[in-house]
Amino acid sequence: MPTTPSFVDRLIERLDRLDLSSVQGYILRLVREKELLETVFQTVREGVIIVDDKLSIRYFNHAAVNLLGLPADCTDQPIERYLRELDWSQLKAGDADAWARVSRQEIEVFYPQHRYLLCRFLPYESGIRSKDIAEDTAAELEADGTPQLLDAITTGDEPMITLTLDDVTEIRERAASTIESERLAAITMLAAGVAHEIGNPLNSLTIHLQLLDRQLAALSSDGTDNAKELVDVSLQEVRRLDDIINQFLKAVRPSIFEPGAVALHELIAKTLAFMKHEIEDRGVLVQGEWPDEIPKIMGDDTQLQQALYNIIKNGIQAMESGGVLVIKLSTTDDFVVLSVADSGKGIDREQLGDIFDPYYTTKPDGTGLGLVIVERIMREHGAEFGIDSEVGRGTVITMRFPLPARRQRLLTAKPISTGNTKDE
Repeated sequence: MPTTPSFVDRLIERLDRLDLSSVQGYILRLVREKELLETVFQTVREGVIIVDDKLSIRYFNHAAVNLLGLPADCTDQPIERYLRELDWSQLKAGDADAWARVSRQEIEVFYPQHRYLLCRFLPYESGIRSKDIAEDTAAELEADGTPQLLDAITTGDEPMITLTLDDVTEIRERAASTIESERLAAITMLAAGVAHEIGNPLNSLTIHLQLLDRQLAALSSDGTDNAKELVDVSLQEVRRLDDIINQFLKAVRPSIFEPGAVALHELIAKTLAFMKHEIEDRGVLVQGEWPDEIPKIMGDDTQLQQALYNIIKNGIQAMESGGVLVIKLSTTDDFVVLSVADSGKGIDREQLGDIFDPYYTTKPDGTGLGLVIVERIMREHGAEFGIDSEVGRGTVITMRFPLPARRQRLLTAKPISTGNTKDE
């Protein structure tokens, strides 16, 4: 099917009939169109690479540089040097079936960073034959060494290949996360059902052990002391197992989220008052620092207090012989930031990745579910949750809660006291 003559084709046909001023006007138009196309190609999100029939790079844009780490001097170099994940031998063979197989292909690359790229190929025959008349203009415009569009398209009838690269990493990760979430949801539902069924006989065991303990206490102490001790140990273990199950169900059960306006500084004071005796028994000094005014966040007061309780409890338990627990509130334009820092022994960097795993604990009587519950609550509140720790320097847990609306001004913070606190 014959193609419609391009502007350049028509210009070449009429060149001998045009005066000098008209030729200059047409050349100026070509240059401006070329600059527009260059700008478009350099600003699009997708990577674009044009190669010739020998698969040598003729043109590439900035996005291709970012996606593949192309050097500035890769023009005229073989594309397979920088994109080894594709079978270029099939393309070189020129087989139609091979083209069909690779014309749209998703690949995984690891340089300059790990990404998934969707590659699309479009072979074509260039219909532009303007190299002779545009050569001088192109040379003038390429003084800065930037790859130019005229170089790529003014190649006579040489066959060319356009390769586009689209970063689909986020799509792949989102799909993988969805699959993983569905898998975990199924496992969680099964585990919660099993835990619930185990809880019923545990309750029965607890009741019968208590009855047996009372009957042993009513008998003569001769010969019953050993049996009573065994019953006490059994009762303690059953209660511990029941506590583990309750903690597990708190961690995995979908809770009823009842949002409302929450003042975090009031929540901190309430939690510290609730834990006052435990804090004092461990000889821990609590320091609270936040501005006079803190905007309220939208959240579930009960769930947030549970999360804060778990975090503070972990902090004071990490300080075996007293220490300082610093609780801070601050604001940014978009977040209220709550941090809890302890002066405990800290966590080894290699173990930080394990602390959110269910049942991972370094405490003899720990369940390993406290931070699992915290992470779930933070996720339900759309909050960011992070932890930083170093052996010998303690641990800092940071929570960033989104504000209902963008904050217009920042507030100057000053230390204040709360609970068992000390002014500095």
